[in-house]
Amino acid sequence: MQTDVLYVGRAGGAEEKITSALQIPFQRIRVGGLRSMGAVTQARNFAQMVQASRAAANIIALFQPNVILATGGYVSAPVLWAGWRKKIPIVIELPDLEPGWAIRATWRLSHQVAVSFDEVLKFFARGRATVTGYPVRAEFFQATRQAGRAHFQLDEHVAVVTVFGGSQGAHALNEAVRMNLRELLRETQIIHVCGTRDKMQLDAECALLESNLAARYHVFDYLSDGMPLALAAADVVVARAGAATLGEFPAVGVPSILVPGLFAQGHQAKNADFLESRGAAVKLPEEKLASEFVATIKKLLRDETCLNEMRAAVKKLARPDAAERIGNLLFEYARRDLTPQPPLLKNSIRNFSGEGAQEG
Repeated sequence: MQTDVLYVGRAGGAEEKITSALQIPFQRIRVGGLRSMGAVTQARNFAQMVQASRAAANIIALFQPNVILATGGYVSAPVLWAGWRKKIPIVIELPDLEPGWAIRATWRLSHQVAVSFDEVLKFFARGRATVTGYPVRAEFFQATRQAGRAHFQLDEHVAVVTVFGGSQGAHALNEAVRMNLRELLRETQIIHVCGTRDKMQLDAECALLESNLAARYHVFDYLSDGMPLALAAADVVVARAGAATLGEFPAVGVPSILVPGLFAQGHQAKNADFLESRGAAVKLPEEKLASEFVATIKKLLRDETCLNEMRAAVKKLARPDAAERIGNLLFEYARRDLTPQPPLLKNSIRNFSGEGAQEG
């Protein structure tokens, strides 16, 4: 059976680049958030939301999807509204431990919400949510320590710390690395995914290092295909606590020090608390970065027993079949929408996604 996929996302967003690389058809909608904005911005973005709903309705009318898959966020709201009005089955995939405002406002339009953990079921009516796990690329499950260290040409006998702050980088983490670079490199090798904004400054800092220390510092503005290997190579990862940490870190089986960002309704703090409570991570509040960043890394790297226990704990949270489970939900509801029609009009199952990649 042929499956046609159309991705609808934010104009100019990271999802447009990703879908282009994967040769997935992409349709833009222009929409802005409504929370934590000034009155003028809210008014403008509300007008954009109305226009985006009309654009989404036109896209749906042309594509004729049998099912819509959305992952929350303000980008998905107009698509969900338009799809509901067309009576198209909707599945929402919620990666976080709590629904944000967009999903709280729209989940009743859906037939089912796919959640990552049992703890999330309490936010939805009985029977309206299913635990599928957090879907991640197969490469995260396949990446090995040996392959990661070979890829980045790392010394097998020196500890590896991978630092990243999401697709856009995290300035607070970048500054913590920059201010302590020499001290860290005396004992570790660092893979640092810093985003574009701070890359030039970090390159300049690296240029001031002695050659033996500079060889231990591997800084990138962005990694896509190499990210699974960057995680697998690490003895410990220092990162924000976006939703991806709930899926990617368990898939690789890597211990982490999580520094939750002070945004997104506190979702990152909840993600960090969840992993820490299960022995899979250490939470380091951002306000303690200046005083405890280096000490926390060194303490963890010197406790091999603790690292092994964290590796075992985080692996228990992995769900290798999450993508398959979500796919099964989509096909289940798509089939419910299939009715006898001329083959040229509706001869395949089509899915449709409403939101893209996250956090910084």
